[in-house]
Amino acid sequence: MPNSAHRPLIAPLLALTLAGCSNNDGHDAETDTPFTTGTSHTTTTAPTTDPTTAGTDPTITDGSGTMSTGTEPSTESGASESDTDSIPICGDGVVEGNEVCDDDNDDNTDDCLDDCTAASCGDGFLQMGVEECDDGNTSNDDDCLDTCKAASCGDGFLQMDVEACDDGNVADNDGCLSSCTAAACGDGIVWEGVEACDDGNRVDDDACNNRCAPASCGDGVVQMAAGEECDDANADNTDACLDTCKAASCGDGFLQTGVEDCDEGGMNNDNTGPCKTDCTACPCQGNDVMGTTCADLPMYTCGELACAGCEFDTSGCGAPTPPNFQGQVGPVFNDGCWIQCEGYLDQPGGDDIPPAWGNDCTGVQFSRVRLVCGASLNAYRYITVQKNVFKDGLNAYPEVGLITESKDQNGIPFMTLNQIYAAGNHPHNGISWWGSGDGCGEAKLNTTINNNACTWEASNCFGQNIAGNRYLWVYVSP
Repeated sequence: MPNSAHRPLIAPLLALTLAGCSNNDGHDAETDTPFTTGTSHTTTTAPTTDPTTAGTDPTITDGSGTMSTGTEPSTESGASESDTDSIPICGDGVVEGNEVCDDDNDDNTDDCLDDCTAASCGDGFLQMGVEECDDGNTSNDDDCLDTCKAASCGDGFLQMDVEACDDGNVADNDGCLSSCTAAACGDGIVWEGVEACDDGNRVDDDACNNRCAPASCGDGVVQMAAGEECDDANADNTDACLDTCKAASCGDGFLQTGVEDCDEGGMNNDNTGPCKTDCTACPCQGNDVMGTTCADLPMYTCGELACAGCEFDTSGCGAPTPPNFQGQVGPVFNDGCWIQCEGYLDQPGGDDIPPAWGNDCTGVQFSRVRLVCGASLNAYRYITVQKNVFKDGLNAYPEVGLITESKDQNGIPFMTLNQIYAAGNHPHNGISWWGSGDGCGEAKLNTTINNNACTWEASNCFGQNIAGNRYLWVYVSP
């Protein structure tokens, strides 16, 4: 900085020197006499005071108009005036050297800092009236942006621990609300492309569920207001809830597993079936008794069960007292109420089948007869007679048309002439022929009983060519 003690001498000396110099047109300023080129024109003024005490510097002006001093004042440092001017001092109010500014104060809230640099955003000092904040960094995730604006919701920068999001817009239908909170189901605003609805509540059984999807049958939530009775989130119609969100019930046309036997919907019918109106299956399916026998029903022990619409026809069932039978046990028949009343093992010679061999089969409760002849329980043939000829006898010799079936042990039919002969029209009192009137040939399709002309008392056995021991079994049925 220049020595302030020298500054007052310069101005008067400059004025004095200029007064003695020529003017612009080459004339003497005082006499208006033209100068001669190359001629020195010098004015010397003696100092009137001691320069060392009065603070004035003697000045000499040569003919060229150059002002020079006589004796240079001395300084303690020995530096010249020009050397002192090149050293700026920040805070003196003068902008010098590399100073950008110098406002002669140490206030860092104005436009010039105390280091004589211009205030700017990011310098860490708040410039009043210009900046909202200045935290001296370039981070935009704190409370002051790098533009020296205070962070705020909607500025597009995420303020950590303050905002959940900040997408820089005021739209509420995207992933970030205008309040800088993240969009979520239940906030009452529909997030486009993500949510189908958002009613702003946590009620799951209204029109918009807690997953922000429209309530619908099959979503697993029962919407009572929408008329849903149930919602099990599946399309299985065999459980307790149909895919229409209605409770399963008898008559809906769907078979509820473990609950209903059947369900034909509007076709359920107690009279004709096959499914009753209580969704239980008719025991009879058309004419099929489904394997049920009379003995399976209360009050009956045997008989032939039939169908009468949806229910059983039990007119062929009965519970007769079994006859006093102690003979050879024959096969079991399940196609009616067949009870064995006689059983004989016929061997060569002897009287194995007595003349009154059918006396145990004459009970009044029996109306049909089955005659069985064969070599064993697994090899036999039989005929079914629709009249108890032991009780009622025959009406003719022979009576024709009484045989309703003729089969073997496997149910395979064999040929018969459908004739029955008996001496005196009573088979159990003499000789009788069953199927036809043929004689004793073992290939004959009839059975001849007690004909002494034959080797066997039960000859032929319906043409099985047994040629050995054979059984004769007799059954009766109501």
